[in-house]
Amino acid sequence: MKLLYTDIQFDMTEILARKAMEEAKAGKRVFYIAPNSLSFEKERAVLELLPDHASFAITITRFAQMARYFVLNEPQTKETIDDNGLAMIFYRALSYFSDTDLKVFGRLKQDTNFIKQLVDLYKELKTANMTVLDLTELHTAEKQEDLVKIFLAVNDILLANQYDNQSKIAFFTKQVASGHLDDALENVVLVIDGFTRFSAEEEDLVSLLEEKCAQVIIGTYSSQKAYKATFSTGNVYQASLNFLRSLAAKFQTQPEYVESSQKSQEAFAKLSKLFEAKHDFTTSDITLTPDDKKHYAIWDVINQKEEVEHVAKAIRHKLHQGYRYKDILVLLGDVDSYRLQIGKIFDKYEIPYYFGKSRVDERSSFGAFY
Repeated sequence: MKLLYTDIQFDMTEILARKAMEEAKAGKRVFYIAPNSLSFEKERAVLELLPDHASFAITITRFAQMARYFVLNEPQTKETIDDNGLAMIFYRALSYFSDTDLKVFGRLKQDTNFIKQLVDLYKELKTANMTVLDLTELHTAEKQEDLVKIFLAVNDILLANQYDNQSKIAFFTKQVASGHLDDALENVVLVIDGFTRFSAEEEDLVSLLEEKCAQVIIGTYSSQKAYKATFSTGNVYQASLNFLRSLAAKFQTQPEYVESSQKSQEAFAKLSKLFEAKHDFTTSDITLTPDDKKHYAIWDVINQKEEVEHVAKAIRHKLHQGYRYKDILVLLGDVDSYRLQIGKIFDKYEIPYYFGKSRVDERSSFGAFY
């Protein structure tokens, strides 16, 4: 395994795309993996960096989609069910219990929101490679007893009817672990971009692929200053540092600092370093010049509606200057809280948009049962 990191002013995608091209020229089959929420933008960015803007040897995809290239033709004896089917199985399982059988959740048996929470919890436990028996920190023992009863009843129905609710990643992991795909994977190079953590499912899969593939290359962002620091709590790169150090310890490899040929504006590099210094409680002699400050704008608005309105007007202004929609990215601290205003105001200004958001970032349903 190779672990690469670079400063925020450099382009990790360019670095990893270059690595992918080198491996492809060496005769390897390369899978370039991006998170679900970034897969569209990452595919476009990587293709733009390739010499002919395409390559038959490099596939840009996600973990779940990568599985399809290897297990599409694998026999599956069980019938796959979706979330609606899983909800119906929970309804069926709950109908077997009387109100007194379930001490805490007995009156919620037919509650739609409760069923949805159970489905979400079931899926999250699967993703985390956990079972309901691992939920040992609930407020009361009665809650755990109820959940165990419900989930055992659901599993009985799934087994009796040969239903399969495991994810594509879980099925792929099982096939890789079995050794069935060893020949197919021995010439594969995995390039992973855009992650600062893996889900439990993804981590298990990467661990297996590290053993089976020719090479696994993972890149992320961190400054050299942050990486060498002994204390990282509160650092702006904390998530990346934890990710790097965890992988380095697990796979016994030394992360390597690299730089791209492309470099962001010096004004942004300065601001990033000042921001980092503020959060790691160090001093910096960097100062922003009037020229630097021309690249920043900070708005102070009354409410969220006014904020989104300003953003929409700024986008229309950028389009008038010659920019295209694909050049513009709006970052949100909380997608759900902005969804309504963005929908109304962007439609008003005829701005096409979509929300690129991974489920990993959503609030976990575990909390609903604690």
